[in-house]
Amino acid sequence: MAEYASIPAKLNGSPIPDLADVSVTQARVVNQNATTSGVRLTYGIPKYQAQVSFKEFSQKASFLRAVGAGDLEPIPFNVQYTLGGAPFTLERCIVSGYTAQSDQDGSASLQITIMAEDHIDESE
Repeated sequence: MAEYASIPAKLNGSPIPDLADVSVTQARVVNQNATTSGVRLTYGIPKYQAQVSFKEFSQKASFLRAVGAGDLEPIPFNVQYTLGGAPFTLERCIVSGYTAQSDQDGSASLQITIMAEDHIDESE
């Protein structure tokens, strides 16, 4: 069953203006290694990524500047979000890419991909 709600998000503690969607992904490499005693699993370090989408272009350029998306040596930032009432923080984030697009019908969107060093469950 789908749950219909938006995920509130903040940039360094301030609400992100004009936010449409947030999608947080965690992935890690998991390998199976054959040993003389059977199969052993080895795990890589978790990698965290967030996709942040905007509906309106009014605040997008200022958001990209605020996170240093075009800087050669961007300053890491934090993204906080709330999921089911529980607060989480993506720490030491850097924008790894963004996509601005529009179509012939006049709709436009901006999607930003953010990589994070760590993911903190603030309710613990």
